[in-house]
Amino acid sequence: MGKEIRISVRDLVEFVLRAGDLDERSAGAPEDVMLEGARMHRKLQREAGPDYMAEVPLSVYYPLPDCGEDGDAFVLVEGRADGVFLGCDPENPIFGEAWTIDEIKTTYRKLSKMKGPEPVHLAQAKCYAYIYCVQNQLDTVRVRMTYCSLVTQEIRRFTQEYTAQQITEWFEGLMKEYSKWAGMEIRWEKVRNESLSALAFPFPYREGQRELAVHVYHTICHGRKLFLEAPTGTGKTISAVFPSLKAIGEGKADRLFYFTAKTVTGQVALETFSILRRKGLRLKSVQLTAKDRICPMEKRACNPDECPRAKGHYDRVNTALFDLLTREEDLQRTTLEKYGEQYNVCPFELGLDASLFADAIVGDYNYLFDPRAKLKRFFAEGKGKYRYLFLIDEAHNLVDRGREMFSASLSKEEMKNFRSAVREVYPALWKRLGKLISAFKPYKETFEIGAESGFIPEAESETPAGMQLMQTPGGRERVLLVEEIDALADAAYKVMEEMQSVLQEQRRETGTVDAAASPIQENFMNAYFALSRFLTAYEGMDGEYQIYIQKYGRDLEARLFCVDPSVKLAQCLDKGEAGVLFSATFLPIRYYKRLLGGTDEDYEVYARSSFDPGRLGLFIAGDVTSRYRMRGAEQYGKIASCIYNAVSQRHGNYMIFFPSYSFLEQVLEQYAALYPEDEETAFAVQRPQMTEEERKDFLDRFEEVRDDKSLLGFCVLGGIFSEGIDLRQDRLIGAVIVGTGFPQVCAEREILKRYFDGRGENGFDYAYRYPGMNKVLQAAGRVIRTADDVGLVVLMDERFRTSAYRRIFPAEWSGNRITDSHEIGDKVSRFWDEWL
Repeated sequence: MGKEIRISVRDLVEFVLRAGDLDERSAGAPEDVMLEGARMHRKLQREAGPDYMAEVPLSVYYPLPDCGEDGDAFVLVEGRADGVFLGCDPENPIFGEAWTIDEIKTTYRKLSKMKGPEPVHLAQAKCYAYIYCVQNQLDTVRVRMTYCSLVTQEIRRFTQEYTAQQITEWFEGLMKEYSKWAGMEIRWEKVRNESLSALAFPFPYREGQRELAVHVYHTICHGRKLFLEAPTGTGKTISAVFPSLKAIGEGKADRLFYFTAKTVTGQVALETFSILRRKGLRLKSVQLTAKDRICPMEKRACNPDECPRAKGHYDRVNTALFDLLTREEDLQRTTLEKYGEQYNVCPFELGLDASLFADAIVGDYNYLFDPRAKLKRFFAEGKGKYRYLFLIDEAHNLVDRGREMFSASLSKEEMKNFRSAVREVYPALWKRLGKLISAFKPYKETFEIGAESGFIPEAESETPAGMQLMQTPGGRERVLLVEEIDALADAAYKVMEEMQSVLQEQRRETGTVDAAASPIQENFMNAYFALSRFLTAYEGMDGEYQIYIQKYGRDLEARLFCVDPSVKLAQCLDKGEAGVLFSATFLPIRYYKRLLGGTDEDYEVYARSSFDPGRLGLFIAGDVTSRYRMRGAEQYGKIASCIYNAVSQRHGNYMIFFPSYSFLEQVLEQYAALYPEDEETAFAVQRPQMTEEERKDFLDRFEEVRDDKSLLGFCVLGGIFSEGIDLRQDRLIGAVIVGTGFPQVCAEREILKRYFDGRGENGFDYAYRYPGMNKVLQAAGRVIRTADDVGLVVLMDERFRTSAYRRIFPAEWSGNRITDSHEIGDKVSRFWDEWL
């Protein structure tokens, strides 16, 4: 058989038959991936009897004409019918016995409001009916749509019968429309692979770079994961991208995904593609930009009543997409915005659609890992359909990002305020919200018991079974650990059902939002998505979660906290053929491999920097500390003096990193009093919640190389200026890092510590030391960016002298020098003398 294109039945009908408005308000909960929906499917299938065949795989080849000179081409349409049976339909006695395709859909909607099956659902079932009909040479075939409520378990069915001629004509029409897309894809693949076959590495290999590319290539060939510590200067991006693209050209994979934590690191991948294009590469790459950033509206509102592009979006988008794909290869944000404006469609949705036909996709982590934002068109159905390669840049960020993506919270006060707003408009919803709020009552009473008993954690006998009061050191936070939260979740499900019913009724009967409800529509959708997120996390909970309730004044917040995201991250990564997770700060690599879902069979590589380590002056000021109990005016003054002694030995740009904004302000006050700004020294200060323009202005000041004066940037460790920025060639000649980067002591960090202690691991390392040290490494990595750079890094905390920290220093730090706040000036001066 010749070249084939594979597409699932669901993807086929949802792509070809889409029409009408784009409306975020009618988006359902992620019911197709929820465990409860899968359980309901299995329950209905078991109850259907012994003659009911469940999960029947069906597929058919459809020939494609005019697809080149390499022989025949086909579309393989495949999927699984929920059920197939021979029999009568007891709910429709007019139908006699016939072979029937049963398509099951679970929903939160009120089934009594449904007047018929959803057109796309019916089309999916009709595809299965066509395949079964022609393969079994039937004269007629029947389709039964079975809808089941996830809340009440009520069932409603719709049945329709087709002759073989009717179902064949319908399917032929569907495939004729899809053929132009499939043919375009096959012709493009030939062009792409020819360019990849001829493509050579675009630069002379740096020391160790060829070996790095070989490691990536072997990882792909063996279908494993590679955890790669690659310091700045090793050329890790091109060393990961080039062998990945070569593997695609050789047929070892179908598509490359490059996932990042920040837009700026994604830009590096796009620039790498541009470099390779100048060497002859033909590649369709798509940059996925966050919806809020690419939206052309002043305020994003994805519905036809507020956005002119949303109205009729699906009527126009396939025309826009075909034009885009036949004219462009580098589908960056500006290109998507241009075509979105030309065809009056949403540029964000256009980018998502273009990704279906792209060879490389660049976007945020959440497109693979977040249960609410993942690209379901690629990852909802699991591994097997296509072979994906995952490149995960700055992967050290993925541990905490993973925890957050799989966790969720629900606020009692937010639900209470929402309930007050809907009382007159939606009385049935108001009533169900009341029951949800009442479900918080046992937790409120337990907190009151704890307050009366002095909130002693050991006093478990005074709390209800399955609950335990806990407070952080110093009593700054108090939480209630609970074993299960089923009653609260049940009440939330009922609220969700009613909210979906409201949305569906408005869309079906009026085509718009009820005018009386418009003033509260934003609150409605905020509450809807909060509940959806909470229930998604609830459905996905496993033994790696800790459930707790936290009290904030009058509010109670229920938190489903994913303590160990490794299993869920691994499940996401397993949807690919292979994965390369890399970072300049991946130490200790075993820690990251453990929490990012690696196995003993996966690889780990430490790539030594190609830069001369002697060009970095690394000093440890061991007589100052950032320990909380030692903080005060005397220590702040000592730190200010140490900073001055370090940065006053050479004019230039420096960044000084602090553990927190409050710490920064205390030291800055002392520093400004002792060493005020003058014509030789200027300050730049990071402020909380800076706008994008303010961030740019801050960094623009560092673009000037200074030889006769200094610019001191006072920043927060772990903030926006401590990683992802690239100030080369003397634009930054030094970084001073105050403190070990410890995350703030809080309930969740203490829960992490207890969790890993309980599993025989060092909970303090996992909760505090390793995450903190990564911030330090990232901040220090801002200094030496090229082989010609010379720079200074000062670590200011006595703890850096201890073996607990020195054992996780990178190899390039072996030449560190221990000093103190008095001697550091002389030692730094001698360092500069060696290079200037």
